[in-house]
Amino acid sequence: MISKVLKKNINMIIFIMLSFLTIFFVYHDDFLYSKEIMKITSIKTEKIDESQNAFGLKEKYYYQKIKGVITNGKNKGKTKTIEYEETYSSVVTDKYRVNDKVFISDHDIDGLKRDIYIVILFIIFIALLYLIGKYKGLLSLLSVVLNFIIFCIGIDLYFKGINLLLLCIVESILFSILSLFIAGGINKKTISAIISVMVSVITLLVLLLIVVYTTNYSGIYFNELSFLTVPPEDILIPELFIGTIGAIMDVAITISSAISELIEKNKNISTYNLNKSSKQIGKDIMSTMSNVLFFTYLCGGLPIFVLAFRNGYSIYNYITTNFTLELTRFLVGSIGIVMTIPISSFISIKIFKRGAK
Repeated sequence: MISKVLKKNINMIIFIMLSFLTIFFVYHDDFLYSKEIMKITSIKTEKIDESQNAFGLKEKYYYQKIKGVITNGKNKGKTKTIEYEETYSSVVTDKYRVNDKVFISDHDIDGLKRDIYIVILFIIFIALLYLIGKYKGLLSLLSVVLNFIIFCIGIDLYFKGINLLLLCIVESILFSILSLFIAGGINKKTISAIISVMVSVITLLVLLLIVVYTTNYSGIYFNELSFLTVPPEDILIPELFIGTIGAIMDVAITISSAISELIEKNKNISTYNLNKSSKQIGKDIMSTMSNVLFFTYLCGGLPIFVLAFRNGYSIYNYITTNFTLELTRFLVGSIGIVMTIPISSFISIKIFKRGAK
């Protein structure tokens, strides 16, 4: 009985063992880093100061002595004490705890060693993919890896002088083909979704170019892109383009799958009823997908959002000067979602129904 259970769950047992070995290795991989790493053994707060800004808001400063043991390099095993200034809000500093591993240089802390936390999250992600989606779930991870490789190749080609917008268009097509074929296999449903994505993406690109060249970026502030060494305008359209492709793919495959399922259940279903059903499905996913985009872009700017309010900015001032780029991303993504619904409905019905009345 026990042997049968072991055989049935052999893959999960192997995965658990490999996970623990990976976590153990990453926790002790300090020797792989050229930068000096220190494991904190004690933190002593020497002094606490408090400052107040023009709006009456107070901030506490903690002056600490952080003691630890060097875990790699020529000074491995030696103890070191670093004087560190921590702020209550942690806007420009980090909070450290005993047993944390930190990167150090001379007499300063450069940041927390986070690889162990990333590995643990990655293992949890893979485990959930397998438990919920089995091997098909793991294939979605493969598509992410392949898309990341394509993205890195595109960045490399950009630095070699190839136009960024052209690269984004080619990459978007490759992203769609790879992701949808890996997720759904080679069938009518996948082909329908890919064609829908391409038509939607091209339509959105044309619309974007018309709006951008008509308005000349009026009302958009590029404050958060001020660190760029190229004009922000060169980055905006490719950024909006790439940021929308995921939502468009999601909508396209949802509509395509729904129409495929409806026809599978009822071979004689009319084109009229298919259109009606696809519109209803579109209405159901439209608001949820738009909300996903909204909260995604909102959380990206949330730390600065809170910091601005704490320093006396009004909602109107912040949105009109610092949040315009996030709003633009959200609006373009939402337009892409809404636009993909009728496009994918039309293409899917044509492919599956082939002119049925």
